[in-house]
Amino acid sequence: MTIDSLSLKSAWNSSYRRSENYVFQPSDEMVRFVARHLRRRVALDEVIDVQLGAKAARVVDVGCGIGRNLLFGTDMGLEMYGIDLSAHAVSIAQEWMSRKVGPTAKERIVAGDICNLPWESRFFAHAVSDSALDSMPFESAQAGVAEISRIMQPGGYFYCNLISGNETGREPDFWGEVFVDTKHERNTIQSYFNKVKIGRLLEPLFEIVSLQLHQIHDEKARRHFGRWHVVSRRR
Repeated sequence: MTIDSLSLKSAWNSSYRRSENYVFQPSDEMVRFVARHLRRRVALDEVIDVQLGAKAARVVDVGCGIGRNLLFGTDMGLEMYGIDLSAHAVSIAQEWMSRKVGPTAKERIVAGDICNLPWESRFFAHAVSDSALDSMPFESAQAGVAEISRIMQPGGYFYCNLISGNETGREPDFWGEVFVDTKHERNTIQSYFNKVKIGRLLEPLFEIVSLQLHQIHDEKARRHFGRWHVVSRRR
């Protein structure tokens, strides 16, 4: 499946202009990842390091959207950076983050392509990519993961989540790609994953340390869907 980056950028800008994916709270799994591997809240006003030296560590959110994880990470004492293909989403993230960190938000959050990240090698201690690597062609996701590896320090943690192909109405363990023709996220790509495809995405640049498939069955809608939640470490 082929789609040029300009077309995908236009589709995502249109999606955000329609106020799609305006999510304001971090996901439960993002909270768990930070608490288990980076920093954990132990009191109303106390956050401690789980990973030695995690306080003020640089963390990048690749596919940051309007910035929900940037705000959460900042509240946890991390130095958050972000990038997204949609300039419209980035403008909202910059405005939102500026209320937390001031004018440096415009320097830390940028619009750009995952295949050409604008930071020097080993600039970040850790990285996250929440519901983003499955919204592009697989070849772009692979190139993006190589770039994420480049800008990360060895031993750093990388959390991502990916849509599972094992859905009602699809063949078991489907791992292909489809064009989105519904109103929501119209003209974008949905790339489905199984364990083999996840391995092809991350290895050998990252060592997978946790691989969980969370599934939901909606009895009323007769729909079954799920997401893979993956924690890995940069080799």
